Amino acid sequence: MAPPDAGPHAEAAAGEEAGGFAPFARALGMPEPAEPAPLADEEELEEERLASLVRERFAEARPEPASFPAIALQILNLAASPEAEVAELARLVARDPALSAGVLSVANSAAYRGVQELETVRDAVARLGLTEVGRVAAAVSARTLFSPRARAEQVAHGARWNALFAHAVAVGSAAAAQALGHRGANSDRAYLGGLLHDVGKSLALRAVAGLLAEGRIAGLGPTRLERLLDRVHVELGAEAHQVWSLPQYLTVLCVRHHDQAVPAEEEFVDLHLVRLTSALADVREPLFAARAAREVVQSAGALGLDPYAVRALAGEVRRAEERAVLTFGAPAR
Repeated sequence: MAPPDAGPHAEAAAGEEAGGFAPFARALGMPEPAEPAPLADEEELEEERLASLVRERFAEARPEPASFPAIALQILNLAASPEAEVAELARLVARDPALSAGVLSVANSAAYRGVQELETVRDAVARLGLTEVGRVAAAVSARTLFSPRARAEQVAHGARWNALFAHAVAVGSAAAAQALGHRGANSDRAYLGGLLHDVGKSLALRAVAGLLAEGRIAGLGPTRLERLLDRVHVELGAEAHQVWSLPQYLTVLCVRHHDQAVPAEEEFVDLHLVRLTSALADVREPLFAARAAREVVQSAGALGLDPYAVRALAGEVRRAEERAVLTFGAPAR
């Protein structure tokens, strides 16, 4: 934190001590978000009815343990190992033809394009570097979790799938970059945690598409759909994490990223990084802005970030969204 006579940073520090989102709003150049109006009783009952149907549909088509692309974890763990070698990582990626094609496509995308077009996975690993190819491969693998499986799902909410994936990649990338400057943080855990923290929304969207195709619900407007996905996504994501037997740190990130209060202890630093980064992507969304603002205040405080550091992170989130478009062709929200 800057000393009292340090100009704008001093003003930010004083605002933080006073509490609230106001100093962050000034740094981000936005108004303080207002709490959304509460739903009328009938609306609340209807949305809980829809949420119950989504939960039922999810239970009927619960993901199989093998549906999680476990190779994503293997690749990221290998890339993070100090003993990792290019040839070893290339061999692991090359074991999956679809993954190989995806990594090559990314390495030749506008975000990474070099003078020559690459033709082998080994060349792609050499261009991107071990850490980056590990993250790209993890994202390419995990994209199946953010993709419609049936034409009915694509027709119902085609653009929303891409937006969810772009958000996941942006949060993972920005959280991982921020982790490099924090004691106790693990950039690879932050990346994968960001990639998977909102996976419950894609699972909920799949359930909604199934209900629509079966005629069990009528069409939903965009606002109601977003509220519905938000209402159930933590619960569904947590159940899927258990089915997939993912590492505990990933499940904690999924289950707790919307907690009203997260302890400031060092063991939760990766959770705060993902929570803060995701909140910065949501803080301009009217439906969730007030909640996101509270998460920004608390997680920034836990991480020791003043509003100007948070503004810099918000810029990184925007750049990460732009890179997601260039790299994966996934338009942001």
